[in-house]
Amino acid sequence: MNSARTLSLILFATIIDTSAARAGPIKDQWAAETSQTRDGRTIRTIATFTYDGRVQNGRALWLVDVRCETRAPGAVEVSAVTGSGTAMLAQGGWGGNASPIGDVYVVEAENDLQGGKGKLEVDNPACASGIPTIKQRPRGAATLTLPKVEPTGRPWMHNGSMVMINPEAGVVVYLEPKASLRPAVNVGSVLFRGTLKPGGDAHGTAYAFKEGCPPAPYPVRGRYSDRDYTLTLRGAGPIRKGCEVVGYSERSPHAVLAFSYLLDD
Repeated sequence: MNSARTLSLILFATIIDTSAARAGPIKDQWAAETSQTRDGRTIRTIATFTYDGRVQNGRALWLVDVRCETRAPGAVEVSAVTGSGTAMLAQGGWGGNASPIGDVYVVEAENDLQGGKGKLEVDNPACASGIPTIKQRPRGAATLTLPKVEPTGRPWMHNGSMVMINPEAGVVVYLEPKASLRPAVNVGSVLFRGTLKPGGDAHGTAYAFKEGCPPAPYPVRGRYSDRDYTLTLRGAGPIRKGCEVVGYSERSPHAVLAFSYLLDD
């Protein structure tokens, strides 16, 4: 794999651990498959990604199972090696590690900005890498939400919803979501978590919500004014295909989050 891909996978490894919270009961699964011929042998790789509701650092944490099969010329039986691990989605590609096989990376055709055909890369000579066939995944019917937080602090308005901002805790929490958000957002759902300094900088992670999908986290920065009681956060917002985040854009409706204070002291 190239150095950029290796660095991405190293970054994945630094935030993935077995202590991830489970926020099910979502069950979502899909698979990528490819094959190669080497020295007359047919090598086939199947990478299966399963989501069962786990969340790590505010991001959906998927399980990945990889099976690599080798069939010799004229042979009926195949030999196989397998590996399992965890994976996350970043910049339209799924990256993780399936021990003991190694690193695995998958991009679907519509997300492949270089060739448009997609890719399946496995860092093991016993496995095939190449253009994958993607098998459709069933969608979970339940809505995944982050752990809820008791709304405390002061009331603000954001895009038709009432939220509570608590600078000491560094959170913005929904108190009264507007009607169009209620299928995906509840009282106590976290909209932002990070650093809020009245009269200073604000930065951290915001969450975009969609019914039936995991919240999509993305970094934001802004300014928190205690003089005119305004807070504006900006950051490239997530672009979804179904539930999957396939990229980030400054044109996303989530790219600018504006808040106005409701009460006068």
